[in-house]
This record gives sequence, C-alpha cells and structure tokens, in this order.
Amino acid sequence: MDLLKFCVRRARNMVSTHTGALTHRPGRRMLFEDDGVIAEFKPFDDVTYRVIFSAGRVRIRSEAGALVADLVAPWGAADVDSIVFENMDNEIFVTWAGPVQVITVTEGTLVWSIAAFSFDTGIDNTRAAPFYRFSSTSDITMTVSGYTGSVTVTFSAPILTPNHLGSAFRYAGRQFNITAVSSPTVGTATVLEELPPTYSLDVDSATGFSVGQIVECDTTNVKGEIISIVGDVIKIVAFNTLTKPLSTEKLVGPNASSEIDIVTVETTPSPTIQWDEQFFGQHRGYPRSVSKDRQRLIFSNFPQFKSAILWSATGSNRDFLIGTDADDAIFEYISAECQVFHVVGGYDEFVITDKGIFYVPISVGTPLQPGSVEFRPIFSQELANIRPIEVTEGLIFVDKARNGVYAITATGQTARPYVASEINRYHRHLFEDVVSIAVTSGTKNFPTRQIYAVNDDGTVVVGQFNPDRDTIGWLKWDGGGSVKSASGSYGNMLFVTSYTFGASVVTVAEQLDYDLFFDCAMTLGTADQIDFLALADGSPLKLGSGENLSLSNFVASFYADKLVHVYGDGFYLGTTTADEDGIVSGFSAYSEIMIGVKFDWLFQPLFTRVEDGNPVGQGEKRRKIENMTITVRGTQEFQCGNRIFGSYRGGEDMSLPVPARDDTYRYREAGRSWDPVVEFKSTFPSSFKLIELATRITV
Repeated sequence: MDLLKFCVRRARNMVSTHTGALTHRPGRRMLFEDDGVIAEFKPFDDVTYRVIFSAGRVRIRSEAGALVADLVAPWGAADVDSIVFENMDNEIFVTWAGPVQVITVTEGTLVWSIAAFSFDTGIDNTRAAPFYRFSSTSDITMTVSGYTGSVTVTFSAPILTPNHLGSAFRYAGRQFNITAVSSPTVGTATVLEELPPTYSLDVDSATGFSVGQIVECDTTNVKGEIISIVGDVIKIVAFNTLTKPLSTEKLVGPNASSEIDIVTVETTPSPTIQWDEQFFGQHRGYPRSVSKDRQRLIFSNFPQFKSAILWSATGSNRDFLIGTDADDAIFEYISAECQVFHVVGGYDEFVITDKGIFYVPISVGTPLQPGSVEFRPIFSQELANIRPIEVTEGLIFVDKARNGVYAITATGQTARPYVASEINRYHRHLFEDVVSIAVTSGTKNFPTRQIYAVNDDGTVVVGQFNPDRDTIGWLKWDGGGSVKSASGSYGNMLFVTSYTFGASVVTVAEQLDYDLFFDCAMTLGTADQIDFLALADGSPLKLGSGENLSLSNFVASFYADKLVHVYGDGFYLGTTTADEDGIVSGFSAYSEIMIGVKFDWLFQPLFTRVEDGNPVGQGEKRRKIENMTITVRGTQEFQCGNRIFGSYRGGEDMSLPVPARDDTYRYREAGRSWDPVVEFKSTFPSSFKLIELATRITV
C-alpha cells in the first residue's frame, strides 16, 4: 500500500505540518478554572466572549478570562454533555431535554440575561407557534362552549394534562390558550382570536353528502367540515374564516353539489375533529438540537416526532407559524424510520439521523421554502448523536461505534452530488468512544486545517485535513490531563480538561498555543512578581533600616500547593511546588518563566519493504538498520534510539539555551531484528521538527 510510505508505527503528542514535516504538538494555555462545555461567541464586531455551559449555570468570560456574567440555568450536570447551542446575532439559542433557553447580550450596555424561548405574539396575543395534529388523537373530537372570551373545552377522549397549562390549541384554525385543566377531557381556555362559527345550511338536496366530508361554498369560498346531516339540513364547522355563506350559492363536496337556500349561524360551536395543538412545549416535549441556515433558525430531534424538522420564518427566529408563503415557517418530516439528530447548513442542508444522512437540495431554482423541501439519502449507516462539523467541502461526522470518522464531500456530479467516505479507516485503533469533534482553520503559526476528536478516556486524536487525499494522517495526543470536550473556532482551539494535583482534581479551560511546551500552562513575567515579604496583616516586613525586606518571586494563585514544571528563558528548570499562596520561588533570575504540566513526545517510524528490488528471501531474514539520516529544522535536543542529538557542542556557551539547529544527523542501530524498531523521543521540553528521514535497511 502506498499509504505505508508515510506511516509511523506509533506516535504520541506529535503533529504533522502542511509541508509533511513532523513536529511536537503545541502546549495548552490555561485560561481559567471552570467545568462544562465551552464555546466562542462573537455578538458584535471585535467583541469575543467565551461561554461555558455547566451544571445549573452559564458563565460568560472575556477573551482574557475575566468573568463577565454568571447566569442561573435550568439544566443539571447530567444534561451538560447533551446541550446543543447556536448563536444568531446577539443571542445564543440553547436546546437540551427541557425548555429551549435564549442567552442574550444587549448591544451597547452589554448586559447579559437568560430566559426561556417564547414565540412571537400578535396584538391579540396569538402566538407564532407551530401546530400539529398527532396521529394518536385523530379520532378525538373537540367542543368549545363559545366563540370568544373564556370558554370550556371538552374532548371526546382524554387529552389534557397539567402540562398543557399555557399551551395553545386551535379550533378549526383559530387559537385559544389553556388556562386550567379540570380533567383529562375538560379544560378552561381563553380565546385569542374569534373562533369560526358553525353553520346550518338548508340545501336543495343533501344526497351525496356525508359526515366528515370537507365542503366549500363556490362563491364565498367558505370551507368546512360536515358534522351532521338531518334531512336536507347540513351542519358544518367553518375553517379559519369568519366569512358567512350566502343563500343561492352552491355547496360543493367531493361527490355532490347543491344550492343553499337558508343559512343559519349556530349560537354555540359544534364538536369537530378539525383541531390541532402546539407542536412542542411542556406536554409534548422540546427540541434537543438547534442550528441555523438561510436566515432561518432550525429545531430538530423532537421526542414527540422523531423525524420532524422545524424551520423558522425567514429573518424571524421567533416565528414558527407554519404557512405557505415563501418566507413562512416550514414543518417537514422524513418518511423513513429514523430519529433526526442534527441539521447542518452548507451549499445544501444535511440532515443527520440515527440511520444515516440525507441532504436537502437548495438552489436558485429550488430555494428553501414551504413545499420545496426534499430529503435525498447520501449515507446509510447507524450514526452517533455527536454534533457534526461543517467544513468547506461538506461535513464530518461520527458513526454509532464512536470510533469511525466520516466525511461527506461534493463530487461535482448532478446525479450524485455528494459522497461519504471513512477518513480514519486505517486509524480506528486510535479512536475510542469519541465524545466530540472540532475543526480549526489555518493560522500564521500553523497554516493547516486540523480535525480534533476527543476520546472518552481524555485523549485527543488530531488529523490534518487535506481534501486532495483519500486518507488523513491521524496522531494521538495525551498528557497529564484528561480532555473532556473541544471546541474549534477559526484559528482558536479550546479544550476543557481535568487535572489531578495530589488529592485534588481541577477542571480548566485551555487554548492551544504553539509557543508553549506545557499543558495547563501559564507564562509569568515581571508583572506577576511580588517585591516584599508581608506580615499576616499584609503590611511589609521591614529591615532595621526601615526598608522593605524585598525579593522577587512569581505569583500564580491557581497553582497554590501544586507541583508544576518550570521553563525559564529557554531552559527547562525541572519541577517545583508553589506555596499555599501560589508563590513560585527560586526563579527570580529569569525575566519570564513558563509553568504547567509537562508532556513527552515520541514516535517510531514504520519500516516496510516498499521500494523496488529483488526480494531474494529478505522477508525470511532478520534486518539491520544500516544507516538513518535525520534532517531537522529549528530543533534542540532529542533522543533517537540510544543516542542523544542536538545537545551542547564543545565550545558552546552553556549559559545560553541549547541552540535550535537546522542540521542533519546520522544514526546506526546495532544488531538485527525481524521488525526493526527505532524510537525518537523528547529528553526535555524543547523544539523539534523533522523534515526528512532516510533509512537504509540491509539483511
């Protein structure tokens, strides 16, 4: 396989570059102590916040880590990992197992708040909510006691529960709001818009009409349901209209028509099956996924209708009243037996379900509007409920086994515009119960897009995304911390990681930083130093001369009583323990120090028989690494096999850090082996970049 020419046998804490080089992975800068799911939010120009969703809270912090707002939230610890959120303008819409929440920051004052999602309302208090008639209620009739004001609502079978309080129903297309529940069949409601009347129509002949038929008047276009026929008198409940039928016009049904002679308005509404209820709320359940596309907010993953999807009206994320105009809200469902997990926008829209992926074609000719939504299958396989990631070429998602990562890319073909491919098929052993995925774009420090998959065991698998290749090179990262979640935003990569220091476990938010050699790292300079010893009351301890007894120690409050590794002015300085106040002593000679949790890197090249030549039984003999040429750039000390390269050379000033060299080294392994193994690894935290490795192997 050609792929084997580019493989390593084993690697930890390495990353490949866009040029094919192999370098040590970056460290992670400690931002602040917090636990939960983190994301970046940019509500206004040049204003960025970090939002952390945790048990019962939402905390908003500045880019510098300062706490801006601490809001009380309704979810618990068990709900945090299932939270799905989407930002639109200055709001974040949050879905979980309970009511949708909206986090808002006010422009200008920058005041933060959180509140339950609510639909737009009209001046008559009608709400722009989606309404639906569930199949389990299809034979149940509804009766209301009046057309306006407070009315009694009666169902022919149990419907109501206490969770219906505040929910809206529609009688023949007109809304009322439940204010009290007396029993499963009886409730009290306030009419929000005058209900359509019941008409008794005396016609020339009722022959051919039957109860339950939908009929229409040919002049006034009044439409209604026939609820009774007595002789030639047909009683109908009108739909969503207050227009009165006229005598002399015709009543037209599916099988007959007849002229109307007399029209009578009934004083009370009649029972009808033409009713529906608010699609989601306290009784039926709430969406558990949210996204946006084409200026529409999208809700999905409904417990009450698993294959349904709701799109808001265009440009109005509180308007979900389903209609037929191009800008109206849309309600659609996939006819296949599946649970919709997520909807992701792109050139088209992708629908991720438990049984596979569908796409919704969108173009100038078929815009996203009511009546134009079509679900076309792309990929058929069970998938995990892990939020997929949109990339320029398409989509990245995870299968149900949670160790398979797939990508959907465009083909350029009309008949089959997308194709799904497994992008980690040779690396599944690195993935174990993936809990989240993220991507970043290239930056000046690392001009390559990277894919990150967080395993349940706290390790991270990183791949370099390259649409020109069928495969992605994946490398595993580990260290002293256990990564719980990851979030990518353009060039920023954020992690939430737990660390154990002695008997205590702390969880922090971190940002990937290519200037650092440690995780959970902080850099401390002169601004972080104290300059005198203090008494218990905080006053300085003075010498006999009256001067302060001064010293220069670094202060890092987070690391109080914690063991840390120290790197100062280019030197690795070992470990130290900060005191109970977070003072790191003994390094005042250095202008800047880096403290944190050290990680080691290593990799083992994979030697395979890939070159041309006469085998002459080579596979049956032990092999020897005759010579290995190692070319590096900007590299300090490292170990290859049993030798150390790049350290100080004779005559070099050892008061300066080990130079970062551009050099070529040669290595020869003693002895023979059926399968030679040579390990490269770090000796201390320092720079390493391998750009070429040439190996000659003999038998």
